[in-house]
Amino acid sequence: MVKAKKSLGQHFLIDPLIVAHIIEALAPKVGETVLEIGPGEGVLTLPLVNSGADVVAVELDRRLAPMLEKGFHDRSNFRVIEADILSIDPADVGLEIFALAGNLPYNITTPVIDWLMRYHEAIDRAVFMMQKEVGERMASPPGRRARSTISVLISVFYDCETICDVPPNSFRPPPRVDSVVVRFRRHGRRYDFDNYDRFVKFVRFSFTGKRKSLLNNLNVAYPIRRDELERIIVDICGSPKIRAEQLDLDTFIKLSSAVFEHL
Repeated sequence: MVKAKKSLGQHFLIDPLIVAHIIEALAPKVGETVLEIGPGEGVLTLPLVNSGADVVAVELDRRLAPMLEKGFHDRSNFRVIEADILSIDPADVGLEIFALAGNLPYNITTPVIDWLMRYHEAIDRAVFMMQKEVGERMASPPGRRARSTISVLISVFYDCETICDVPPNSFRPPPRVDSVVVRFRRHGRRYDFDNYDRFVKFVRFSFTGKRKSLLNNLNVAYPIRRDELERIIVDICGSPKIRAEQLDLDTFIKLSSAVFEHL
């Protein structure tokens, strides 16, 4: 066994039941490509390779990458890349359409999700382990208090759901928080944005004050008279007191377009 590096946020998954849940949720197919982020000691890698998928493991730890390469040297459907996943462009390593899996270090979860969305056209689906609070925020539907900027933006490209809770004793060493397995499935719905980056900023502004109304948040962010902004929100959302967490993606898109027309 390799000693976990605190600097890399390592907590090695050791629970075979959770591994089985991840594999079932991902449902790897023979011949398809699966990129595994942070394979560690290979507990998830083995069933992925055994599924018949072509597995590309990206491992940052210089101790583990050669161990994985040695351990799977006789498997033609496996290769390991020693690198930081956030520095990789899939096309540069020969990846076209693929699935993702991984037990993510908590400190890179949000950057990895940003990476997932950046390359969404190539990534069919993903199953990740992450901190429970973060996972619930990502998968939160409209109306839940956990709803946030990230859950809205994920829904532009993926349907997101939690699969199962994971207690600390499923890892070595045990983390101090609970975890959750989350699945992302690319939905294929298309949304027309005149300016996607401007829409992202709009969503972020909408959630600036989590317990404030949408009107109060947007009134600070945009140079529109408050009464005019209130009229726009009432026309589209039905109430001047509505909060960002209550809106679905379609309503966010309609509201942002209406606001931008008045700038």
